[in-house]
Amino acid sequence: MPQFVDVPPLEPLLAGTLALLHWQATRDTQRPPCPFSARKLAANLRRMADHPALSEPLAIVLHRLANEWSERAARTADGWDEVGDGLARSPLH
Repeated sequence: MPQFVDVPPLEPLLAGTLALLHWQATRDTQRPPCPFSARKLAANLRRMADHPALSEPLAIVLHRLANEWSERAARTADGWDEVGDGLARSPLH
């Protein structure tokens, strides 16, 4: 009997990630970067990289991007605490 693996569809994940990347690129530069969106981008990029429909070279690129966004999230979270915004406030997205 064949085993079926529950694989999430790739297109909604890609669409959501691209929308979040667009939001990051067009947001107000006077506000500090949002660590919540950076963490979500890293998670989405990792999920896409692990998707069986993608080629190995693309998966490698996505894992590298996910690592960069994880590092940005960590730096941004530290920065929020330094400017007094704190991570306790609710995200705007």
